[in-house]
Amino acid sequence: MKKSVLLMLLCAATAVMAESTTDVELLSAQKAYQTALQAQTNIQSKTLTLQENLNSAQTRLTQAQAEVSRLQNELNQADVERQQAESLLQSAGERLDNAWRAVHVR
Repeated sequence: MKKSVLLMLLCAATAVMAESTTDVELLSAQKAYQTALQAQTNIQSKTLTLQENLNSAQTRLTQAQAEVSRLQNELNQADVERQQAESLLQSAGERLDNAWRAVHVR
């Protein structure tokens, strides 16, 4: 009888221990899942932020390229105007020289 009571107590203790071990495993698995879920949420948030930053930078790049093109066109036009002004100045200078000579050579 003592043996059977002892055996029953041993079985009950083993069952409690097994239950306790499974509870610990369940808690550990839950914690691991929560940690993995938080890591996934963090990386998703980081990915979204990086994508937004990239889109913003690409928009700024496109705008800067358009500004460069506009300024290049303005510079080209100003250069043409400068060349025309230099040509006009040279023609006016030659005309002035000819008129001056005509007046002073008499």
